[in-house]
Amino acid sequence: MFFHLISNRKRIFNAYLADLNRELITSYKIVKHNVKELIQLLKKYEAEYKKDPSERYYTLRDTIRPKNDIEKAARFIALNKTCYNGLYRVNRAGIFNVPIGRYKNPPICDSNNLENVSQALRYSKAIIQARDYRQMILERAEKGDFVFLDPPYNPTSSTSNFTNYTHYGFGDDDQEQLASIFRKLDDRKCRVLLTNSDTPFIRELYSDFATNIKEVSVLRAINCKASKRTGHKELLVRNYDNDPCF
Repeated sequence: MFFHLISNRKRIFNAYLADLNRELITSYKIVKHNVKELIQLLKKYEAEYKKDPSERYYTLRDTIRPKNDIEKAARFIALNKTCYNGLYRVNRAGIFNVPIGRYKNPPICDSNNLENVSQALRYSKAIIQARDYRQMILERAEKGDFVFLDPPYNPTSSTSNFTNYTHYGFGDDDQEQLASIFRKLDDRKCRVLLTNSDTPFIRELYSDFATNIKEVSVLRAINCKASKRTGHKELLVRNYDNDPCF
């Protein structure tokens, strides 16, 4: 959403980007401030991976301990580009434990994209923080602000219950708190857009905004079976009518 909005160079706005995943936030900060050093290290990782993909992947995942934030970001990006279906998952100890993916020539170092992302983050003067969304929103959001919320999705079945993007997880109580925050933002006259899975639980939580709930078809690239990657539905929940700016 941020990169879509910032792609229009005529649009100038202050952006606050937050997530609890510290490795993700560290990576974005490094892309913003130290992209050339990051690219240099990613090129090294890419060359090593081509020589022995499995050995390099598991060494990077299980053995190497980054000494600084540039190394942390390079490790995060390299593992994301080479792990199984780009999945990010941690165990209860917060340790990344996804196996290697099946790729012939994964783009570990996409220099052009990294440079463009760095430019966008610097151009917008985006403030990037590893914080709980509740703290960020309740401190910052004011009348007229646009708030985009993309939480871990409510499970659609007993076998589709993955929410381990951090070791905290994200259960039904968290979904209910999120809906409460959504209503508080509505009271503040903010424009709010939220994504989530299409389940009766989520529809009930946002029943007050039922007229502005839109069902959309999406792909699930994470599924190991190609036949099950299509035919999925998600919900876009907003508290405003259609606005061409968004």
